[in-house]
Amino acid sequence: MGNIRFNWCGEYNSSTTYTKDDVVGFDGSAFIAKKTVKNINPNNNEFWDLMIAGAEKPYIVGEQKLIAFRASELPHGWYFRNGDNYLLNSPQGRALNSLSANYKEDHKITIKVINGQQHINVPTAFSADGRGYFERSVDGSKRQVGNIENDAIRNIWGKLYNVMQWRGTAGAGAFHVGEPSTNGSGLNNRKGNAVTHPNDSDFPERTITFDASRVVQVTANDTRPLNIGMTPVIYLGV
Repeated sequence: MGNIRFNWCGEYNSSTTYTKDDVVGFDGSAFIAKKTVKNINPNNNEFWDLMIAGAEKPYIVGEQKLIAFRASELPHGWYFRNGDNYLLNSPQGRALNSLSANYKEDHKITIKVINGQQHINVPTAFSADGRGYFERSVDGSKRQVGNIENDAIRNIWGKLYNVMQWRGTAGAGAFHVGEPSTNGSGLNNRKGNAVTHPNDSDFPERTITFDASRVVQVTANDTRPLNIGMTPVIYLGV
C-alpha cells in the first residue's frame, strides 16, 4: 500500500487522457483509472473503479448558473448555454427533451429539423447582438422565468432657463429646445423689448451638449455595473 500513489485530476473531462491511478470526480463520486483511458466515462468499470461513492447527485437536470471554467473546459455534465443544437436522440437531446413543457417554453428550447434530422437546443444566455444577459429574480406572477427585459436606465432630467436660441432651433438626443412664448426673436431688457434678427445680432449662439463621459469613468453601448466574466452553463448530467 505504501507504493500506491494516487493522482487527483479534478472533475472528469472527456477530452483528457488518464493513466493508471489517476483519480477523477464524476457525478458526485470519485473514480480511479485502472489503465490508460480517454473519452470513456467512469461508469464503465472496465477502465474505472469506484473509489468514493457520493451521497447523491449534487445537481438536477436543467439547473442553470454561471461557472468559473472556460466553455472548452467545463466539468462533465455541464454545457455552454449558447443555443447549440443537439440531435434529439442523443444523450444531450434526450436530457433536454425530458424537461417540462413549461421549462422548455420559458427558455425557448424547441425541436427543429436540421439536415433531415430532429434536433433540440440548449437555452442561450446571449442576446441577438452577442451581449450576455444579466440574471434577475422574478416573482412568477408579474414576471415569469425566462422573460427578457430590454435595456433601460432611470430617467435623467434637467432644464436650462432663458438660453438664447433662434426660433425654430431643435434639440438633439436627450435635449429639447422649446419655442419662445412671445413674438419676435429678440432679447428682453428692463426698459423694453429690444428686437434683433439672426443676421444682425451680436448675441452669440451657444451649443448645449449633454455628455455622460464628462462625469463617469467609462461609457459604452450598454449600462452595466463593474463585473467579471463567467461562463453560463446548463446541467444535463450526461
